[in-house]
Amino acid sequence: MTTTNDTPACVGRERTCAQCGAVYRSPRNSSRYCTPACRKKASRGTAPTGGPRGGPSGFDPITKALLLAGFVGRIGPTSSRDNSPPVYALLVPREHALDELSFQFNRRGFGYLTREEFSTALRRDGIQDFDTRSPEATERKRWQDRQGAAISRAA
Repeated sequence: MTTTNDTPACVGRERTCAQCGAVYRSPRNSSRYCTPACRKKASRGTAPTGGPRGGPSGFDPITKALLLAGFVGRIGPTSSRDNSPPVYALLVPREHALDELSFQFNRRGFGYLTREEFSTALRRDGIQDFDTRSPEATERKRWQDRQGAAISRAA
């Protein structure tokens, strides 16, 4: 006879929130929700959304930890008039962020963070690498170069 158990099997592993669908790292083996807000929504009977939320609240727990540590930040859009979705990127070199986060996860008892877990989390959340530029910054640099060339031709 087999029985099914709804409680997660192991502590510190990535889980999917039963309410919002976000992936999070469980602090306990009985955790089912990523945040107290999701737990309260579920207890109030709010229908599950089924998919991950956009932006920092829907980030993977690895990306959330990077955001809290200051290793990930918003780099775009640069204009307040631009209504395009925000762009996030690593603010430090990838190896530095991986080493520091792996150390923090191990210290808290979650185990070491593998390079594959780290890369998958960044790719899933659309986090750009440290050395890449936002499209807005690239376009601004081109505009500045054109303006400089036009001024030098006029002089």
